[in-house]
Amino acid sequence: MDWMEIIGAHVMWKQRLTAFLAGESTETLDPDMIRLDDRCALGKWIYGDGAAMSALPRYEEVRSLHAQFHQYAADVVSLHRAGKTSEAEKLLQGDYSKLSEKLKHRIIGLSMQVKSASDGIPRF
Repeated sequence: MDWMEIIGAHVMWKQRLTAFLAGESTETLDPDMIRLDDRCALGKWIYGDGAAMSALPRYEEVRSLHAQFHQYAADVVSLHRAGKTSEAEKLLQGDYSKLSEKLKHRIIGLSMQVKSASDGIPRF
């Protein structure tokens, strides 16, 4: 599991959404697909191999924050498509950004817990 790649992919979403709102993106963003938190590498790990780590203190928090992250990203796209770009921008710069930053830090914490658990060293 490349945790830095996982973090980078989620950080890039803000740039993708910013470009989308500015009309500078050629991507077709589907809010129904974005909302699915089990499709990206982190989501596949959470609901797949990572489920074995569900007893770790950061696991449930990361799972929950990650699901909310995908919901907010989908909401940004939906609002923009509905002609509510100012609301989409407010969400992106406000709650989405705060949650994204928190998720990034919690992923780092979870990655350390996973490494410790994999090494057989409990460090909770």
